[in-house]
Amino acid sequence: MLTLYVLAGFATVLSLLAFVISREANRIVTLAGLVLAGLFCIVGWGGTQEAFGGLYRFDTLARGLTLVAILGGLWTLLLGPGKKFEFPLLVLYAVTGMHIMASSPNLVVLVIALEVFSLPLYVLATWQRDEKGFEAGLKYFLLGALGAAIFLYGIALYFGATGSFMAGASGSGPLYIAGLFLIMAAFAFKTAMVPFQWWSPDVYQGSPTVVTLFMATAVKAAAFAAMLRIFTPAGLEAWGVGMAALIALTTLFGNLGALSQTEAKRLFAYSSIANAGYIGLGLFGPTGQATVPFYLLTYGLATGLIFAVLAMLSNQDVPLERLRGLWYRKPLLGGAMGLGILSVLGLPPLAGFWAKYLVFQEAARAGFYGLVVLALVTSAIGAYYYLKTFFLIFSKPTPVQEAEDREAEAALTQYGSSEAPGIPVMAAPMGLTQGLMAPAARMGAPALGLLLGAIGLLGLLSVLPGLGLRAFSAGLSPAAAAVSITAPPSGSTLIAGSYALQGIGKPGEILELFDNGNPLGVVTVGPDGRWSFPVATSALPSALAAGAHTYEVRRVGQTTGASTNVNVALPAEPAFTSPLAGATVAATGFTLQGTAQPGQVVEIFEDGASLGRVTADASGQWSLNVPPPPGGTRAYEVRPEGAASGARISLVVPEAQAGAICSQSFALSNLQAGGTVSRPFRFGGVGSASSYTVLVRRGDRIIGRKDIPLSAACGWSYFSDPGPGEITYEVRETGRLETEPPLATITLKVQ
Repeated sequence: MLTLYVLAGFATVLSLLAFVISREANRIVTLAGLVLAGLFCIVGWGGTQEAFGGLYRFDTLARGLTLVAILGGLWTLLLGPGKKFEFPLLVLYAVTGMHIMASSPNLVVLVIALEVFSLPLYVLATWQRDEKGFEAGLKYFLLGALGAAIFLYGIALYFGATGSFMAGASGSGPLYIAGLFLIMAAFAFKTAMVPFQWWSPDVYQGSPTVVTLFMATAVKAAAFAAMLRIFTPAGLEAWGVGMAALIALTTLFGNLGALSQTEAKRLFAYSSIANAGYIGLGLFGPTGQATVPFYLLTYGLATGLIFAVLAMLSNQDVPLERLRGLWYRKPLLGGAMGLGILSVLGLPPLAGFWAKYLVFQEAARAGFYGLVVLALVTSAIGAYYYLKTFFLIFSKPTPVQEAEDREAEAALTQYGSSEAPGIPVMAAPMGLTQGLMAPAARMGAPALGLLLGAIGLLGLLSVLPGLGLRAFSAGLSPAAAAVSITAPPSGSTLIAGSYALQGIGKPGEILELFDNGNPLGVVTVGPDGRWSFPVATSALPSALAAGAHTYEVRRVGQTTGASTNVNVALPAEPAFTSPLAGATVAATGFTLQGTAQPGQVVEIFEDGASLGRVTADASGQWSLNVPPPPGGTRAYEVRPEGAASGARISLVVPEAQAGAICSQSFALSNLQAGGTVSRPFRFGGVGSASSYTVLVRRGDRIIGRKDIPLSAACGWSYFSDPGPGEITYEVRETGRLETEPPLATITLKVQ
């Protein structure tokens, strides 16, 4: 809250005092206000403050991206002109609007914030009073107004579909999708994503270099902060395809467009377009609220270094040839720009590499592998013009460059900084203008300190990228990016029953899982914000069927949610799917389930004794009821018919507690239908009599008789190891005559 009060308060008060205090005092107070607002962002880091009925939410996302915007503002004020008091005020108002945009989940407030920071930028774009400046301001204003109108129309449709102005509200249907697409188009204008990027190269080139620096760093931070709140993975099915198309076009056009550029500001404008696409990849993943701010910070530092150096070289156009030999002419500027270029390129182990890796990972986790491949290819394309500029900086300077430096210093002395009028300087070589010759700022102590600080911070994030990522993750539960499925990844092929669905959500909430639209089960998110659901435990008959499966996770009451598409194949050999290995099962008996080839006969063993044979159904599923087993750890094995070995699992059977009252009706658990069985074998069931007698016959001859007392688990079990051949077993309550009908008769062919 204090950050908002400081920014808004300083902007309001200075608007009145600027008429009576000196211009330098005005700039110093503005700088102090930005520094103070930045300190209040850091104080309480990881905490969340809400105000105005939820219209203002100052969380880690808002804190981090407000800091990026403040950094851009500080850079602009330290390097920018100071001859007019309006310049610092316009920057302060723009930063205030960016802070509001980063801190509000309400779409109406976002419209207000958008205009609060856009209007000052329209004026700043025309600060250089020449033809290019007017063109830049007019293009930025007209396309910005169009973007705002599209944003408003999208909000209207969004409200009609969801009944809410809050970002992240659940919705469905054509109206909802149309609203999201229009809102997406509006933010694509602000972030210069293709095909809404046409203003960017001309505005970057025509604006004063320090204003271009501000646009390249702070504006993207504000826009992506709002996008992170609106475009959550929970609604990926609604907006994912549209965003993927924007990103594909943006990364491709941005890098290809930069290849033919000969002017530095215009080249890095196309680089900015491409990076908007890379940043957009982070919107797909479940932890985008941490990785996207990390990218924006590293990008802001690297791009800030590049444009700060350009500002110290020239007020307006900077032909690439002007950079030749910069390392030898001005080592600090050459080194700073070289570091910034390599970081934006994403060269390991610089911070820009880690930032790209993280956002690429977000897209891969969401299953957009094609988009990741395209991003990698376009990054390789971008390496050409980045390295071309880098090697130009470290090549030997020519006498022409050295003469231009002398002329630039003379122009700075004669005409001042970026407010030079821009008319031709007759003494300048090659017809250069004052605006081109005069740097935007001298290398003063504050500018030098900020340059060195940015180099140091970029170096720190390169060595310890986890430090920055953890900072942006502080206070964010794993469910901050809404409910999602993290495993298995889309497109994978899995063996039936061998995997579990995994994901993130809000700790303690209940989620519904669906398989091809059918209810699969429910799961409760753990205290760490993560959940797991073994598919084999589902009661859905088709859960383990071979073929394509679309798994979806939804919050209770939602009609759509995050999903993953996988292909399920049956194992080559019979396998268990339930219970899971190591599980504790009921002492009264339980059911073993598994998979096999459709129609395949399998035999199940317990500690080496057969429990019977079953045939897998048409979907490759089999099941067998296990009679009450002895307590302890029991080993179970499933083998193809006639095989000597197979898949094994161990299960824990608790000791039954004595004293239980047994009231169950008599029931046989296994081998009810008889059939073929290997020796030795075991059968049994449950009942309520104190004891049962098993009579064994081979033909008409009785070859055995055994009384079996009922166990504490209300079960009975008979272990048999007879010779081969056909044998019949009759089960009666103990004390009943052999002439009475048995409770169960089992005829087995023993092998």
